Amino acid sequence: MLTVFRPRLFKARFVLPGRRKCSTIATFLRRTLRVVSNLALAASLFLGTLNLLPLSTRGQTTETATTSGTEPPLPVGGISRPSRDVQVETNGNPVNENFRRFRYNVGVTVREVYDDNINISSFQRISDTYTVIEPGIHLGFGDSAGGFNYLTFDYIASVYFFAEQTERDTVEHLIRLAAQHDFGHLVLGLNQEVRILDGTNLNTLSNTTGVQANTDVGGPSRENTYTTTVNATYDLTGKLFLSGQISYAMYDYETLISSRQASANLFINYVYSPKLVIGLGATGGVNSSDGPASDETFEQMNVRANYIVSGKISLSLSTGLEFRQFGGGNSISPVYEIAGTYRPFENTAITIAGSRRTVSSASLAGQDYSDTNISLTFSQRLFSRLNLSLGVGYQNLDYLSATNGASTARNDDYFYIEPSIDLDITRYWSIGCYYLYRQDSSTLALFSFYDNQFGVRTSLTF
Repeated sequence: MLTVFRPRLFKARFVLPGRRKCSTIATFLRRTLRVVSNLALAASLFLGTLNLLPLSTRGQTTETATTSGTEPPLPVGGISRPSRDVQVETNGNPVNENFRRFRYNVGVTVREVYDDNINISSFQRISDTYTVIEPGIHLGFGDSAGGFNYLTFDYIASVYFFAEQTERDTVEHLIRLAAQHDFGHLVLGLNQEVRILDGTNLNTLSNTTGVQANTDVGGPSRENTYTTTVNATYDLTGKLFLSGQISYAMYDYETLISSRQASANLFINYVYSPKLVIGLGATGGVNSSDGPASDETFEQMNVRANYIVSGKISLSLSTGLEFRQFGGGNSISPVYEIAGTYRPFENTAITIAGSRRTVSSASLAGQDYSDTNISLTFSQRLFSRLNLSLGVGYQNLDYLSATNGASTARNDDYFYIEPSIDLDITRYWSIGCYYLYRQDSSTLALFSFYDNQFGVRTSLTF
């Protein structure tokens, strides 16, 4: 995880001499003191986080926290068990036999951002400059890089200080605990994630700038998300293994419509070759919300494949059909998940990720929407110090009635593009800048918006 100290941005001001002179100087001094206080707070948060670690752990080899949605596993030699050769799940990781090793990663990132639409609204466009302080920590015991015996803990906080809209100052949290153990033929895993949100930015461990805006809701809203997942694999023969997952997710809104979903799946997987694994399975679940819609049930038939073309190309794909029953009738829709990585050169990576699923709306009572999204990221490292990145993404929200009498007139098309550049000053310190443009075109004008962000950032990581 990166950690950044960033200088504040100041707008040049030209004033006439006279009575405005003193006020201008006062404004300049006030903003200067604000920058100094923010940097001091960042330093204190960072040092305080360091103090949480035992003295014996400092100075050890560190490792960046892994995130959900990482690339599929590459081939591993010398392991005959099919569930170890490849994992069908799209967030699988390569196996590392170095268990029982404690690792940590701790740091802080500071961003200075100008945003011309902090409300992501077409009617209440308000621009402001804000400072974001993001301390974070990753702790891992065992093979925290993604093996079969490990325990990991990740935490990121985002502390917002707005220059003018000070009532918007807030703190967001993202917490994740993951564990997995290999019992022989059986491998069990547990993942618990908590997101405490009060805005539109912090939603993943890997990118906190807000590329995945909550387009269903539109403007900033208080939301707490709790997700629990238990998964398992069991080897049947040298070529066959079972994999399954039980999950429960709760989306708790303070003023909007909260919802809950419980689901389970079971797959039988066949190792066709060391490079290809195919799985066939079924998924079932129940969805409920606080709105007028009754509880919904759904079933899916899915086909999965993990294909490792070479050491440079890997691809995971899951696709199928979903049958959903609700108060307003029935629906049939396709579902899919995709994750792939292409590494044409050592310092070049191109990743693709996408999914399609049905979600209960938090903003429109008695309605669901089909969420279809795809994203592409290109990253290039130059001269061992310069990192260039470009991310683009598209999302479509197609609403449907989940109860009698609910309107289904809404359809949204969301798009974002985010180029960035970062320079490693030392092994632990980097600076950079980025630009984010995001736009939502909705058939309901209330939810349409466009937004520009310009940010500079600096990171300190140990």
